[in-house]
Amino acid sequence: MPSSMKTIEDVADRNVAGVAGAPTTPTPESSENPGRHDNLPPRMAVDVSVVRDIAALRAIEGEWRALASIGSGGLFRGPDWLIPWWQAYHATLGAELYVVVGRAIEGDAAGTAAGEIVCMAPLYRRTIKVALLDTRELRMIGDAGPRPPALDLLARPGWEDRAGTAIARKLIDDAASWDLIDLEPLADPSRVRANLVQRLAPHGFAVESSPSAGGATRIALALAPVDATDVSRIVTTPGDDLVALRKGMSALRRLSRLEWADRDEPSPLADPEAIGLLEQVAMELGKAGRVRLARLDDAQGEACGVALVVDDGDRAVVLAMAVDPQSGRASARLLHAEALAARARGCIALDVVHGAVEYTLPPLPSSKQPVLAVRVWGHSTTASVGRTLSSVSRRARRARETPAVAAAQARAAWTRIRSAAASVAAYDRYCLYRGQLWTRGIEPVAGLELVRFAEADYDKLDDSRRADLLEQLAFDEATARTQWRRGDQTVLATLGARPAGIAWAARGPIEAPELGRVLRMSKYDAYIHSVYVAPAARGRAVAPVMLEHLAKELRATDAYRSWALIAADNQASLRAFQKASFTPVCDVIHAKMATVDRVVCRPPDPEAQELLGLEP
Repeated sequence: MPSSMKTIEDVADRNVAGVAGAPTTPTPESSENPGRHDNLPPRMAVDVSVVRDIAALRAIEGEWRALASIGSGGLFRGPDWLIPWWQAYHATLGAELYVVVGRAIEGDAAGTAAGEIVCMAPLYRRTIKVALLDTRELRMIGDAGPRPPALDLLARPGWEDRAGTAIARKLIDDAASWDLIDLEPLADPSRVRANLVQRLAPHGFAVESSPSAGGATRIALALAPVDATDVSRIVTTPGDDLVALRKGMSALRRLSRLEWADRDEPSPLADPEAIGLLEQVAMELGKAGRVRLARLDDAQGEACGVALVVDDGDRAVVLAMAVDPQSGRASARLLHAEALAARARGCIALDVVHGAVEYTLPPLPSSKQPVLAVRVWGHSTTASVGRTLSSVSRRARRARETPAVAAAQARAAWTRIRSAAASVAAYDRYCLYRGQLWTRGIEPVAGLELVRFAEADYDKLDDSRRADLLEQLAFDEATARTQWRRGDQTVLATLGARPAGIAWAARGPIEAPELGRVLRMSKYDAYIHSVYVAPAARGRAVAPVMLEHLAKELRATDAYRSWALIAADNQASLRAFQKASFTPVCDVIHAKMATVDRVVCRPPDPEAQELLGLEP
């Protein structure tokens, strides 16, 4: 090739350096290592450093926020989301900060000053086991727990190509410190990401790119109808009302567990890190009126759909949403109401982040917003083994997958089988609650008294008092004597002279008649059952007061944890246990068909499985 001819890459590199005003003479590094960076410009217009501690990251928080706010979707690319995420998840993930920051060496005609941040790659580093080898990963901050619509590498307009090149150079220089770069969910398209990958591939790094799970569905609001949906049962809570927000978040987690139960997976909203993250962000953004929690209630006043909505520039984002699987088109009603509310706030789009299920959308224009997963394997032996294992696993997965037509036929057949079985099968659903026997000091209503009620106390009652117990509390003498003789404790509530409620607590392994199996409790556990409130005393917090009284009695006998199994449709009992500081653990489904009798926990909580004697 004549010496006057240049490759396209040479011209591109020269142009990049020329735009930045950088000289084209080789640096000492490139002279001593010919070919090491042969596809990168010898001098960069960007000075790159790595932030490795949270104090240094907070020091550039303002500049970071300004960079992220350029364009649309700045919230989830900036510190207002990513720093709270880091505080919530870094300890759980065993992560270390690796935030690549690029500053302009010289100013440009667009007004960028020398020393100004022009690009950022908010990454973190952690070590995991792959094929028994310690694999060092670089990942995007924000990629675990509640996911936003997309994450991205940041660059000022006009600096995208130089930013990708600068970040690539830094990763190449630090290649000895990582085995795998695993980035998702990445926005698509992205010039920074495309340039980064283009620069890494020629240096022998194996690059894999594929569609990623997640993303969002965008509902356009410009053509939204002005006639509102039925919002009579939709309750909204602003982000600065902590008490109401936590109550709504509790309903969100409960419904999310039901959705993810069909996949036998735990809900990403159920862990304490997610709870803390969402509450912190909601409280901070709520001060500026950028957060609202919308709840759709059913005819009984119970939440059947909940959505946490965050305003991000000219769009609103449904960051977390859950709908009762048995509530039909509740998702369409809730999203329609939120779309109209977002339009009234001046937003042009409503993004619904994809979760466990694909929600029924309102009749408004919508489009998918896909995201990418990019993996870059390093040069180490560990990276080679990991890449080989990943490739083998991927081929094995493809071999197991049924072709699309056959899969559709199989799903249709399974639907017919389930429909046929539904006519002869019976399913009972219960909610398993766990309490640590704490007390909140719930004040009893005037005239409500609670006493420990033993078999000897019952024997002292005359016939009229016994008849009153039978009438008001559906008291069964034979069952009560059996429970007393196995050692159950009882608390009796009276309001005036009339029985108001009764509650029982058992210790040791006992049979749960609802499930037909023995509960395997430890010596420090108790099982609360047969809680009943007289019809005339309902609505006066009798049950929560009895539960608190039982908690004190049980703590005095060295019990430190209690369990309760409540029918899923018994809303009054569910509210009573929640008010008494009990926490929902999982749904227990009892399936009975012919000779089949099966109990399933969803999600599969280990402690619940041990209690019910189920195999993990």
